[in-house]
Amino acid sequence: MQKWMRFFLSKHTSALSDDVNKVTYMSDLSLEKKLLLLSPVYAGQLHTRIHVIEKNKRVSYTGTIPSLNKDFILIKTTTGHINLKLKDIISIELVEEVLYESA
Repeated sequence: MQKWMRFFLSKHTSALSDDVNKVTYMSDLSLEKKLLLLSPVYAGQLHTRIHVIEKNKRVSYTGTIPSLNKDFILIKTTTGHINLKLKDIISIELVEEVLYESA
Protein backbone atom coordinates (compact mmCIF):
# COMPACT_ATOMS: atom_id res chain seq x y z
CA MET A 1 0.00 0.00 0.00
CA GLN A 2 2.84 2.39 0.83
CA LYS A 3 4.34 1.77 -2.60
CA TRP A 4 1.10 2.88 -4.27
CA MET A 5 0.88 5.97 -2.07
CA ARG A 6 4.39 7.06 -3.10
CA PHE A 7 3.51 6.43 -6.74
CA PHE A 8 0.32 8.48 -6.41
CA LEU A 9 2.13 11.35 -4.66
CA SER A 10 4.91 11.28 -7.22
CA LYS A 11 2.46 11.48 -10.13
CA HIS A 12 0.47 14.22 -8.40
CA THR A 13 3.60 16.27 -7.71
CA SER A 14 4.84 15.98 -11.28
CA ALA A 15 1.41 17.01 -12.59
CA LEU A 16 1.48 20.09 -10.37
CA SER A 17 4.93 21.05 -11.59
CA ASP A 18 3.72 20.70 -15.19
CA ASP A 19 0.89 23.14 -14.41
CA VAL A 20 3.37 25.64 -12.98
CA ASN A 21 5.31 25.65 -16.25
CA LYS A 22 2.23 26.47 -18.34
CA VAL A 23 1.66 30.10 -19.24
CA THR A 24 -1.86 31.33 -19.81
CA TYR A 25 -2.40 34.61 -21.64
CA MET A 26 -5.66 36.24 -20.74
CA SER A 27 -6.89 39.75 -21.17
CA ASP A 28 -9.67 41.31 -19.18
CA LEU A 29 -10.11 43.91 -21.92
CA SER A 30 -13.45 43.67 -23.67
CA LEU A 31 -13.75 44.51 -27.36
CA GLU A 32 -15.37 47.83 -26.45
CA LYS A 33 -12.54 48.68 -24.01
CA LYS A 34 -9.92 47.86 -26.65
CA LEU A 35 -11.65 50.15 -29.16
CA LEU A 36 -11.94 52.87 -26.51
CA LEU A 37 -8.19 52.66 -25.77
CA LEU A 38 -7.16 52.47 -29.42
CA SER A 39 -9.35 55.32 -30.73
CA PRO A 40 -7.22 58.20 -29.35
CA VAL A 41 -4.05 56.36 -30.38
CA TYR A 42 -5.42 56.13 -33.91
CA ALA A 43 -6.75 59.71 -33.99
CA GLY A 44 -3.53 61.24 -32.65
CA GLN A 45 -1.21 58.84 -34.49
CA LEU A 46 0.51 58.14 -31.16
CA HIS A 47 3.17 55.46 -30.76
CA THR A 48 1.85 52.42 -28.95
CA ARG A 49 2.96 48.93 -28.00
CA ILE A 50 0.42 46.19 -28.61
CA HIS A 51 0.81 42.70 -27.16
CA VAL A 52 -0.98 39.88 -28.98
CA ILE A 53 -1.06 36.10 -28.93
CA GLU A 54 0.26 34.46 -32.09
CA LYS A 55 0.72 30.69 -32.29
CA ASN A 56 0.49 30.39 -28.48
CA LYS A 57 3.26 32.96 -27.95
CA ARG A 58 3.10 36.51 -26.69
CA VAL A 59 4.34 38.94 -29.34
CA SER A 60 4.60 42.72 -29.12
CA TYR A 61 4.45 45.29 -31.91
CA THR A 62 5.35 48.97 -31.55
CA GLY A 63 4.24 51.67 -33.94
CA THR A 64 1.35 53.85 -35.05
CA ILE A 65 -2.11 52.76 -36.14
CA PRO A 66 -3.08 54.04 -39.61
CA SER A 67 -6.27 51.93 -39.79
CA LEU A 68 -8.78 50.80 -37.16
CA ASN A 69 -12.13 49.04 -37.41
CA LYS A 70 -14.27 46.86 -35.14
CA ASP A 71 -12.41 43.64 -36.01
CA PHE A 72 -8.85 44.56 -37.00
CA ILE A 73 -6.14 47.16 -36.62
CA LEU A 74 -3.28 47.88 -38.94
CA ILE A 75 -0.10 48.80 -37.07
CA LYS A 76 2.77 50.50 -38.87
CA THR A 77 6.09 49.32 -37.42
CA THR A 78 9.66 50.00 -38.48
CA THR A 79 9.62 46.74 -40.45
CA GLY A 80 6.28 47.22 -42.21
CA HIS A 81 2.52 47.06 -41.74
CA ILE A 82 0.91 44.27 -39.71
CA ASN A 83 -2.79 43.43 -39.58
CA LEU A 84 -3.90 42.32 -36.08
CA LYS A 85 -7.22 40.95 -34.87
CA LEU A 86 -8.70 42.93 -31.99
CA LYS A 87 -9.69 39.70 -30.24
CA ASP A 88 -6.01 38.64 -30.10
CA ILE A 89 -4.86 41.82 -28.32
CA ILE A 90 -4.01 41.23 -24.66
CA SER A 91 -2.54 44.63 -23.73
CA ILE A 92 -2.15 48.16 -25.08
CA GLU A 93 0.32 50.75 -23.82
CA LEU A 94 1.51 54.14 -25.00
CA VAL A 95 5.18 54.43 -25.91
CA GLU A 96 7.15 57.62 -25.55
CA GLU A 97 8.46 58.67 -28.94
CA VAL A 98 12.19 59.31 -28.91
CA LEU A 99 13.53 61.83 -31.39
CA TYR A 100 17.23 61.70 -32.17
CA GLU A 101 19.10 64.86 -33.05
CA SER A 102 22.39 64.86 -34.89
CA ALA A 103 25.25 66.98 -33.55
